[in-house]
Amino acid sequence: MASQYSLKRRVLPQSVYWIWLIVLCNVAFGIQSNDVDCIVHNEEFMECTWNHSEGKPNYTLYHWYSSQPAKECGNYIQQNGYNVGCNFSKSEIIQFREFSVYRNGSSDSGNELPLTRNFQLQDQVKLNPPEDLTLNMTDRNELILSWDVAEKSLKCRMNEVRYRSNKDKSWQVNTINMQRKYSLPSIDQKKTYIFQVRSKINEFCGTTVLWSEWSSPVQWGVADTDNVVAFRTIISTISLLGLILLLVALVKNERLKVIIIPKIPNPGRSFDPLFNNHNGNFRIGLVSQRMHWKVSNQTTMRTCVS
Repeated sequence: MASQYSLKRRVLPQSVYWIWLIVLCNVAFGIQSNDVDCIVHNEEFMECTWNHSEGKPNYTLYHWYSSQPAKECGNYIQQNGYNVGCNFSKSEIIQFREFSVYRNGSSDSGNELPLTRNFQLQDQVKLNPPEDLTLNMTDRNELILSWDVAEKSLKCRMNEVRYRSNKDKSWQVNTINMQRKYSLPSIDQKKTYIFQVRSKINEFCGTTVLWSEWSSPVQWGVADTDNVVAFRTIISTISLLGLILLLVALVKNERLKVIIIPKIPNPGRSFDPLFNNHNGNFRIGLVSQRMHWKVSNQTTMRTCVS
C-alpha cells in the first residue's frame, strides 16, 4: 500500500508538469487559429485578413519565415479605423517555406489570447481567371477553345472547362492539366454554345483548393433561334392589332377617313353635260361651251368699264 502511494506521488507531479507546459506554450506562442487567412493572388501579392467584430480590440500582426525573426505588418488593411488585414508585396512572398503569422490585441477589458497560424504559401495561391478565350472550327466539325497562359507557368496549371448549349439546362465540366486548349467534337450547327474556363495550381506545384473565378464567357453559333421567333411573333401580333384598330376607327369616323384616305376627284363628271344636253355630240357641245365662255367674258368686261 505504501509503495502504491509513493508511485502516485511520483506520477502526479509529472503529469501536472506536462499540463502546465502545454498551457504555457499556448500562451507564449499563440493558439493555431483559422481566423487569419492568407491568400496569394496570382503569385503577385498576398493578403492576410481577419474579421473584426464590434467591441473587439484593434489587432496587430507579426509574421516570419522559419529561422527568421518576426516582423510587424508594414501595410495594414483597415476598415472603419480598425486593422482587418495585412498586404504583402511580391518580394515578401517565399514559397516552399513555412510562413507563420501571430495576431494579438488588447482592449479596455484586458489582453486577448494571441493567435497564430502557419502556412505553406504554394498552397495558398489563387490564380486570376484565364483571358483571351477564342473559338475556332476545324474541317472535321470540331470546335477548338484556346486561352492565353504563359509558357513558363503552364506546367503548374490545372483548368476546368465548362460549356452548355442553348438547349441544355446544366453545364458540362471537364478537367485538363498543363494545357491551354480544349476540343469539342461533333458540333451541332443549329445550337449556340457558351464556354468558360477557370484555373488553379496543380498537384505538381502545390495542394491548393483555391480555384480562380470563372472567365468571361465566349460564345459560338447563331443567335438563340427561339428568342428570335418569339420576338418576331410579338412584333407581328402588335402590328396586326394596330391595323385592326385603325380600320375600326376609319369605319366609325368619316372625317378621319377623309384625312387619311382623301377622295380622288373623278374627271369624268365634268363631261356629263355633253352627254345629257347634246346626246354625246362633243363638237356641238364644245362650240356651245365656247360661246358661253365668250358671252361671260364680254359681260364681265362691260361691267368693269361701266
